Amino acid sequence: MKAMPPTAMAGMGAQQFGQLPPSAMAGMGANQMKELPPAAFAGMGADQMKALPPTAMKSFDSKDVGAMAPAAFAGMGADQMKAMPAAAMAGMGAQQLGQLPAGAFKQMTPDQVKALPSTAFAGMTPSQLGQLSTTSVKAMAPQDIALLTPEAVAGMKLAQAKSMTTAQLGALTNEAADAMPASVFNGLSAAQKTAVGKP
Repeated sequence: MKAMPPTAMAGMGAQQFGQLPPSAMAGMGANQMKELPPAAFAGMGADQMKALPPTAMKSFDSKDVGAMAPAAFAGMGADQMKAMPAAAMAGMGAQQLGQLPAGAFKQMTPDQVKALPSTAFAGMTPSQLGQLSTTSVKAMAPQDIALLTPEAVAGMKLAQAKSMTTAQLGALTNEAADAMPASVFNGLSAAQKTAVGKP
């Protein structure tokens, strides 16, 4: 694929793109990916994603991400997540987010978290939440936290919860607050406990 000029990618459709072997994806560059029409990304599979060099991710935008099937995100690694432009995260939905391997969340930056639509947080899993850095957790807006499921909150770590403001903790639904592990809740400050409102 390295030999293919970037402009040649502009006419590729989802079916054609979906038929490219992972070995071809390994040779893709950011300039080539940038020329792909967003509709072509609908054909990408997990194996193709896994083979894509992190440098190629730098050209992704929100339309590209929004066009991708949720299953494709299962192939994304931590290095690829690190290379993804924050603005591209704005195209991600809950089903797509839910397919990301937990390991990818280790590299998710605060700017990427801020760029995610609030609705995407409804797809977060316990293992994904547990991998976020404290700085990334602090970047979550109250409206993001309000959409976390009780199942996701069950994966919260003490360091993460302690880094949160009372406004963030107060945004948890009653069901999500109840799901917070006792060991996490007990480690919070008095003000944070009051904000959670857990009996």
